[in-house]
Amino acid sequence: MASLVQSVFQNKLTEDDRSPLFTFDLSGDTYGCFPMLPLFWVQILTVMALVGCFACIMWAITYFLVIPNRGTPFSYLIGFGVVIPLMTMFPFWLLQALNVGNKLVRFCASAMYPIITIFHTIEAMYGFSPNNVEESFSHYALYNACIMELQYEIDPKTDKKRPVSSTGKDILHLILGFGKYIIISGIYMSIFTPKMEVYETDANGNDPGFDPYHLLDFNLFRNNMVSALFFQLTLSTFTIALSVLASAIFGVKTENAMKNPIFESTSVSDFWGNRWNRVIHGALKRGVFKPVYKYSSKPWAVLATFLASGAFHEYLLLVVFAAEENANIAMGKNTAFMVWNAVIITIEYFVADMFLFQWMKKNLPKPILTILILSTAMPIAHWFIHPYSKTGFFDDLMVAFFVVKKI
Repeated sequence: MASLVQSVFQNKLTEDDRSPLFTFDLSGDTYGCFPMLPLFWVQILTVMALVGCFACIMWAITYFLVIPNRGTPFSYLIGFGVVIPLMTMFPFWLLQALNVGNKLVRFCASAMYPIITIFHTIEAMYGFSPNNVEESFSHYALYNACIMELQYEIDPKTDKKRPVSSTGKDILHLILGFGKYIIISGIYMSIFTPKMEVYETDANGNDPGFDPYHLLDFNLFRNNMVSALFFQLTLSTFTIALSVLASAIFGVKTENAMKNPIFESTSVSDFWGNRWNRVIHGALKRGVFKPVYKYSSKPWAVLATFLASGAFHEYLLLVVFAAEENANIAMGKNTAFMVWNAVIITIEYFVADMFLFQWMKKNLPKPILTILILSTAMPIAHWFIHPYSKTGFFDDLMVAFFVVKKI
């Protein structure tokens, strides 16, 4: 079995060696249409299965040792001293053992079960797990295994919440949605890759320090917009894939993780709280915001939540680039970006009810309102984006999609 698993990762998928389905000439250059590489998705499913098996042990420890002793020193000792450290370190051990090379596969090994398990463990310690998930270990394991936020309904027999069962029609709808985003993301990558930098700028979010001049760099703003939209497309693609797995394997319906935040948000808090990556939003809300809010105020809870978000994004970078000796990444920039947004949301909290902002929300054309909302983050979004866009991360991602590129 070990040799079989090792064989899956013999191809490191760090070089795009696909053969084009066909070629064509355009403006004196030759282009090829390249198919998606199934091995990429096999590698992701393999690392997810292996990390998930280890995570299941952590869920059992949490359920049988942490939850029954909630509020005691023993509970915190097991949660903070055993489950979270082991879950944090396991991706490093696994990826080193398998010698995984593709940056996106490494990202998925650390961004899914480890992050969800860590925050679900914290929410369990402080009593903020969703209703019903602690009734039995099977319920708790399902809640964690699905990764995605589950849809619930009232069971008429018990008058308690239960996960909504998925149907064949639901699964087919999700598969078609996944296919749609595969095509759209592939087209987008074909146009803007490899670095998503259409406009010339000397800004580099991987450099140490901060240059205030870049706040007024319109080309940087536009490049960050191009990359942000790509992040939205890829997050939508991968979270729909997770929904397909949850519906097909566990027979439950999940909530949409992405609700078109870039084009439909009505405020900064709406962007981060209701539309962008609602999987992580739910985990952070129950695992950080609510415990901190219980003992402090909303602004402090918001700051703690974004600090936690920054910390786990720094962790993801450590896992992704652990195999590279000369990765040029300025650690701390992801956290700085998150703190910036925490400050913006805190300011919004105090001024949102003022006449001017209410008038703008009700009367400005949607595109103008969208630009104003994004303007609060785009000038410094390269702090978050460049560790991925300038390090070959997007190149490793290309094999996941049908793409057209110059030969």
